[in-house]
Amino acid sequence: MLRWTEFLEVEAIRPSLRARERVGVLHELAGMMADEAGVPARELAVHLLAREQLGSTAMEGGVAVPHCRHARAGRIVTCLGIHRGGLAFGEPEDGLVRIYVGLVSPPDTGGLHLNVLSRIATLLHDVRVRDALMAAASPAAVRALLVRAEEEVLPLRGEVAVAR
Repeated sequence: MLRWTEFLEVEAIRPSLRARERVGVLHELAGMMADEAGVPARELAVHLLAREQLGSTAMEGGVAVPHCRHARAGRIVTCLGIHRGGLAFGEPEDGLVRIYVGLVSPPDTGGLHLNVLSRIATLLHDVRVRDALMAAASPAAVRALLVRAEEEVLPLRGEVAVAR
């Protein structure tokens, strides 16, 4: 089992998304993952949008995890973007999503793709983690926070969780 943060580079974190609507967010996330995934941003955005049309990836707490599989993706890649004002994106309780995690995987990574999605959902279900993400000042601070939270909340087999 691997950690989500092993698939999240500092360069793929944007503490202030610029998009003003749902499709714009998907294009922005695709652009953040495209080079690392080896898939053109426009093509990746089309796949993310197709997945959203099947059903919203918005979750409780103002979080959405747009994700897809793509035959040209060389490996699993994730990104994280924060929209300070929030945008309508699916069905969260207040109608606004502020934290977006993009994920693209090659088709042959079924179990690992689901494992990474599960780790993302578990971490971002914690209101303390979401609040800390909203307060983080830089991409490096966001990644450090997530690494620490993942070690505390979701230790790997054989590790002991660190008390908060």
